[in-house]
Amino acid sequence: MNAIIDTPRTAQRIHGGLEYTHSDPRNVDFFAELGSVHKVPLYDRNGRLLDGYYGIENSRTGELLDSPPVAKTYKLVDHALAFEEQARSIFENPELPHDNLTVVDRIFDDGRKATRAVYFNDLTFDIDGKGQGITARADIINSVDLSWAFQVFSGAYRDYCRNTCVFGGQKAYHQKRKHTSNLSVSAMVQKAALGLSMFMNHREQMQQWRTIELDRSQWVEILENTVCKKGGDAAALSVDRSARVNGRLLDYLDHRFTEEQRELGPTLWAGYNALTHWATHVDETWERENPDGTVSELTTGRSTSNPHKVRLQREAKVRNVLESPQWESMELAA
Repeated sequence: MNAIIDTPRTAQRIHGGLEYTHSDPRNVDFFAELGSVHKVPLYDRNGRLLDGYYGIENSRTGELLDSPPVAKTYKLVDHALAFEEQARSIFENPELPHDNLTVVDRIFDDGRKATRAVYFNDLTFDIDGKGQGITARADIINSVDLSWAFQVFSGAYRDYCRNTCVFGGQKAYHQKRKHTSNLSVSAMVQKAALGLSMFMNHREQMQQWRTIELDRSQWVEILENTVCKKGGDAAALSVDRSARVNGRLLDYLDHRFTEEQRELGPTLWAGYNALTHWATHVDETWERENPDGTVSELTTGRSTSNPHKVRLQREAKVRNVLESPQWESMELAA
């Protein structure tokens, strides 16, 4: 038997799965009935360890899921834990409404796949100018059997599909990551919440940013005069660039800008997404190629730092960039 859940009394059957609607994102009882999942070693018929391969076991039933073996680097994301992180990101964001919410939880394939949509019923947008309000929402897609990547959405849209398209509205934020060791659920849901609050306050500006072209030299100029600029009179007067500019941060944000361009193009919108990625991924590791051809693995934070405090500090720095003369000049030039 490969099922990992009994039918909850509170759920409604839908095509291919079960659905539970309620009003509190902190309530993950629907998923608690699934039981948690964890990786376990696998053995062949002769009892020999299959080195490097793991099965996924449900703690409630003690049974293995009917899914392919996973590698040691596969990061298993428990549905309930992911949705608890999302709830935390919502309630820690003072700009998002915390009342009059609708939460739609869904599971598919006996609980191996799950989605959650949180609707902010007091927050609607006239996206197409036709006077039809679209409710703001935040979504998560997850699986525990290799079938779906981990994805987060936020914005004002009526529906979405898993290839990143939304219908009847606009995305404020979307990110898709495979279940690898560098997947940070906390950072992704924090960025989705931040993206939604920015969408609330700067929707027209954000639409404009999508159309404003930004090349690398312009991007570097913005960074050198804002978030990467070192403080103090000595730094300002120095002819040594390394004394005036945080080169390590500049390299990282330049790297992120390149990554964001793959989906968003060389735009101010890609620059904004690079900044918010940095603000929310406080402990991300990344690789930088050195002049001699070697590769260094770097991190965006310190192991001793308080992640929540760092995130708040970085969000404030991002707001300062958006209010800077360099950023505003790009907007005015358009």
